[in-house]
Amino acid sequence: MNYQESVLSKVKSLLEHHTYISIEFQGDSFLTVMENRNPNMLGNFAGGDMSYIANAAAGLQCVVEGVISQTASINIECIARGEGDLLISSARIIHKGSKLIRIRSEVFVRKNNQDKLVAIAQINMAPLSDQASANKIISQAK
Repeated sequence: MNYQESVLSKVKSLLEHHTYISIEFQGDSFLTVMENRNPNMLGNFAGGDMSYIANAAAGLQCVVEGVISQTASINIECIARGEGDLLISSARIIHKGSKLIRIRSEVFVRKNNQDKLVAIAQINMAPLSDQASANKIISQAK
């Protein structure tokens, strides 16, 4: 099984429940993508959207690494307006401990096939204590 098939097999059931979220592959990594279905009054993505996609990317990255987790904390710095059609986030595990997984995420907005960095985030994920039950719940959702 190649990388893309492996990732898709692990996150498919989660993506089916969040139809506005998808993933896009870039070599041996993936990006989490969110459509602009509910723009704010100015027509762009807001800071909450940026936080949401960064958190979703962190959660999916943990699932791909075989750990079901929940968000313990998130710190996001919005550095530009989110004017575009898609919000895209990468997630990279910085430290994987038994009680906390620290993840760095970058958030981009895509407009006219150009990606622009709009936010950076640090997310701390707490692995669920009962991984077997968590995996069972996810597998039942398939």
